[in-house]
Amino acid sequence: MSHESLVEFFGQEEYVRLCRHEAGHALVAMLFKLPLDYVKMDASKERPGVTHISGGNLDGSAHIAIAGHVAEFLIRKGFACDLETVMRELPAELYKSDPDYQSFQAACYYYNLSEANVVEQCYNILMACKKALTAVAENLEQRTCLSREDVENILKNVA
Repeated sequence: MSHESLVEFFGQEEYVRLCRHEAGHALVAMLFKLPLDYVKMDASKERPGVTHISGGNLDGSAHIAIAGHVAEFLIRKGFACDLETVMRELPAELYKSDPDYQSFQAACYYYNLSEANVVEQCYNILMACKKALTAVAENLEQRTCLSREDVENILKNVA
C-alpha cells in the first residue's frame, strides 16, 4: 500500500494517528529486545496497523499492547502532559472492545501486573524516547512498512 492510497482510505488525520499508535507498539517492542519482524499499515478498518513480533516470548506484552494508545496520546498532546493527565484522560479513550486494550488487560492479568503501573512505565519510556517515537511514526507514515532493520536504523540516527 502506498502512503497516498492509505491517506485516501483513512483520511490524513486518522492515518497519522494510526501511524503514531503503531510506532508506539514497535518502539516498545524494540526497547524490550523482542524479535520485531516489521510494522506496517494496511487499508483495513478492523486492523489498520500490524506490529509483527515473531516467537512465543510474551515478556513485555502488556507494555507493547498499551504502548500504541499511550504513544498516540502523548504525540497528540505534544508531549506536554504529565502522568496524572494520562491516567485521568486516556481511559476515556479506550474502548473495551479494542483488541489492544483486551490484550493489555489479559497480559496484566496473566502476569499479575498492575494496569496503572504498566501505563506509568510506558509513559516514562515513551517520554524518555520522544525523538525516537516521533521518528519511527514519521517514517512509518511516509513508507507504510518498516522492517526491523529500518527501525534499528531510525533509532541509531536519532541517538
